[in-house]
Amino acid sequence: MDLYPISSNDETVILRYTATASCGEPRYVGEDIDTEIHFGKYWVPNPRDSYSIIAKGDSMIDAKIFDGDMLVIDCSREPHISNVVVAWLNGELTIKRLGAVGGKVALMPANALYSPIIIGSDDEFQILGVVTSVHRHI
Repeated sequence: MDLYPISSNDETVILRYTATASCGEPRYVGEDIDTEIHFGKYWVPNPRDSYSIIAKGDSMIDAKIFDGDMLVIDCSREPHISNVVVAWLNGELTIKRLGAVGGKVALMPANALYSPIIIGSDDEFQILGVVTSVHRHI
């Protein structure tokens, strides 16, 4: 996995936002909103301290992070238990939910096929940032 800096000098993408739509039963949703969304600011509110990374593998599928998804990581956010983070562990990058097992820091997969990774005193470990958004093509 490689981290890619997000440039704050990129052109701002502005999309017209006109209505909401139900994902359940079709229903009337009221007046059209007719406003603009600054796409970059909406998805990357802190570009100076944010990076993107492409997810590989299936250990986070129950967190709705799939192979090939682009993640935005904010390095300035304080990580908390249950946040999805990008971590450096013994020379490798990994995407996991931050947790604790038996009073020790753990990296928790979101797939029952995988076990938690308990961080030991001999491990080289650093949280690089908190995942703030997931993007995929459909």
